Amino acid sequence: MQGQFSWKKGRKYCREMIRNGVENSLRYSKQYFILDVKCFIKNCVYRAKLRFKRAKKRNVLYMVIDNRWKNPGIADRLKAMVALYNMAKYNGYTFKFYWKDPFPISDYLKPKGDFEIEKQDLEYSIFDTRIITEKNWADNSTFEKDKQYHCYLFAGNEMPKLFLNTGLKWAELFNEMFVPSDELESAYKATEAERGLYVSVHLRFVNALERFENTFFDNYIESEEERKKLIEKCKRGIMQIVEANKGKDVYVFSDSKLFLEQLKDMPVHVLGAENIKHSGNSASKDGAFKTFLDLIFMSRGEKVYRINAKELYNCSGYAPLAAAISDIPFEIYHI
Repeated sequence: MQGQFSWKKGRKYCREMIRNGVENSLRYSKQYFILDVKCFIKNCVYRAKLRFKRAKKRNVLYMVIDNRWKNPGIADRLKAMVALYNMAKYNGYTFKFYWKDPFPISDYLKPKGDFEIEKQDLEYSIFDTRIITEKNWADNSTFEKDKQYHCYLFAGNEMPKLFLNTGLKWAELFNEMFVPSDELESAYKATEAERGLYVSVHLRFVNALERFENTFFDNYIESEEERKKLIEKCKRGIMQIVEANKGKDVYVFSDSKLFLEQLKDMPVHVLGAENIKHSGNSASKDGAFKTFLDLIFMSRGEKVYRINAKELYNCSGYAPLAAAISDIPFEIYHI
């Protein structure tokens, strides 16, 4: 990681470290110190709310999606939430969350228990409230007894198959918390796909082919000829996956409407290219629904692939998240 450091670069670095299987060997560094300082400063907004009173509710961990900050996308939010849920279980704490910005999570994933809160439910006690940041470069998994913990900032880097401190599976925890909404279930059934009998392929272009996002990852390819070459390279990669999965339906997912429209001459399926959005701090209802439908669809197949190339965004956690939900195989396919 060279040059000026940023929170976004830090998250990207942590993701790459985790994909290399070294999440437990991260060394504290200047970069992490800078991240910790930034988080400390942001968390002062909440520490300023602390009052000289005792909290009525204790032994509870709250995760709060606060739209005053630019939050990571859906994949990182859900990874952070499951990691915190595991942390709560490890400490014998109750877990609660607030997620209504930029949309209520319950519109798409219905909580299976009494997990949701309103902001007015939060207490701020100088004696009992502890404010933490969810991160994987430091161990803060052990709580004091008879306190309450708040988490407003998170990295969303942890997604192990098994949490070593509790022995609980990631998929087990996710499915203990959520079930798809009735609308999502109906939309999935309408595809007439046979659960477990198809494979999914995901490609994250960001801005490579079209000006899609106002994001830190500015990878737009100025040359039309080079954009066409990238499309053809990705199509060849998809065909190699099709050949490796003969007799199976192959569904392709992407954040590029332009790319998906180029697949009509290929023996693959696409669940429509309308309403493609990246659900960060703003999202239309149709865009959010499409994001969750693709996620649930991919999770119910036999296997999930993510195509990586130098022109693409290779740190996307969306495809591995889909695979993790049902604990199915995930493979990175380099082209």
